[in-house]
Amino acid sequence: MLYQLSRSGTIAATAEALSYSHSSVSAQLAELEREVGAPLLERAGRSVSLTPAGVILAAHAEKAMAADEAALAQVAAVGNTTGGDVRITFVQTPAIALLAGTLNRLAQDSPEVHVSVVQAETAPAMDDLRAHLVDLVVGIEYEPLPVGRQAQDDRHDLLRERMVVGVAPGWWASTMPSSVDLVSLRDHAWATGHLGTGLESYLRNVCNRIGGFDPRIDHRSDDALILSALVSSGRAIALLPALFAAQEPAIVGLPVRGVDLRRTIFIATRRSARQSSAVRAVRKALSETAEELTRSRDDVTMVRASSRG
Repeated sequence: MLYQLSRSGTIAATAEALSYSHSSVSAQLAELEREVGAPLLERAGRSVSLTPAGVILAAHAEKAMAADEAALAQVAAVGNTTGGDVRITFVQTPAIALLAGTLNRLAQDSPEVHVSVVQAETAPAMDDLRAHLVDLVVGIEYEPLPVGRQAQDDRHDLLRERMVVGVAPGWWASTMPSSVDLVSLRDHAWATGHLGTGLESYLRNVCNRIGGFDPRIDHRSDDALILSALVSSGRAIALLPALFAAQEPAIVGLPVRGVDLRRTIFIATRRSARQSSAVRAVRKALSETAEELTRSRDDVTMVRASSRG
């Protein structure tokens, strides 16, 4: 609880993250202060901050949790134990492409592994990973907007996927081109994610960096299916991942002419959990599903080398 408080900053956020009541967290932290024999929290109204002693203890808590996790993984490996629980977060569009195949493979090859899945955007998912609230993240990184890395992260880049401009099939009055000039889209309405999300930031970056204009964003949603509906209506265009656009019959995905826009789909876990047999089984199932997806395609390719740290 103290470690989570050091990351989230408030007792309310700590209680929500750990699925406890506010009063229960307060009582447990008060008991911890009594056991330690030193004040760990400084209270100012409804806000709290860690004392110097609290900061020291939270840092030790992080190390203790990592050591505990690594020890359990090693013991399981020695005992040839392959089962376990794995909590996964997926960004929506990679989930649409990868989740069903991954779960089917796990059911067949590692039925003793129990998986629970939550949809989350990459940045909050990585925070949850570092706080030991989830065990594995399937996230996305738009090029050239890197996702921040920390020492405890163990990351494996899985796929590089093309980003395309999604339009309705009848959007062009004449024959549909095989690619689109970004500058020609200067005056069109765009649909994208909410302000500050990865997709919204990426759209602005691409339009300004390559097209020399700031996009006119008329519609916002973090739900890819809603973006798809907006595009298929013919009232907006959107920057979409190729795997998602290809399976939407009411959308045509056009590459941007003269530039190969890509994003990376990656798997991340904690360094202390990477030897867990259950985590390794999930990573294997994800890799095999990704391998199958890339066959006979040039808009999505496997990343063969691992990237750690």
